[in-house]
Amino acid sequence: MKVELIPYDFNHPEEAQELFKIIQKYYQKSPWPPSVEKIMNGGVKYYRAFFENQQFGISGIAFKTPSLAETVKTTVFNEFQGRGLGKYLSNEIEEECKRLGVKKVMTTIYHFNHAMISIKLKQGYTIEGYHPDHEAPGYHEYSLGKILI
Repeated sequence: MKVELIPYDFNHPEEAQELFKIIQKYYQKSPWPPSVEKIMNGGVKYYRAFFENQQFGISGIAFKTPSLAETVKTTVFNEFQGRGLGKYLSNEIEEECKRLGVKKVMTTIYHFNHAMISIKLKQGYTIEGYHPDHEAPGYHEYSLGKILI
């Protein structure tokens, strides 16, 4: 299955607004919803994810150091869930990290997102930490990481 990543271009504010609306929809319970301004200036490279010419999700890469990156806001839209696309999106964003020279990739996943935790573990990620009440009370997260070869 071929997933294509298309970077958002924040030289066009309407693209930041589009991404903002997606994040608001899928992370409405998050105590840290980014603003349009934060998206445009926040240092995260965001991507649209496509399969068979349909956008089915988003993801982003935040560089922590030149060789360490965190994948963020990986989302498969509701109408596309249950088709295995999360696995392919996770693979493709990892491949993008490799293309960008990243040596280790990490991610944090809410404790209730069993599907993505399972995907990451099957892809060779290891649990590196558990963070109770990480963003706010009741928002527990797992940290997972993987050395890229």
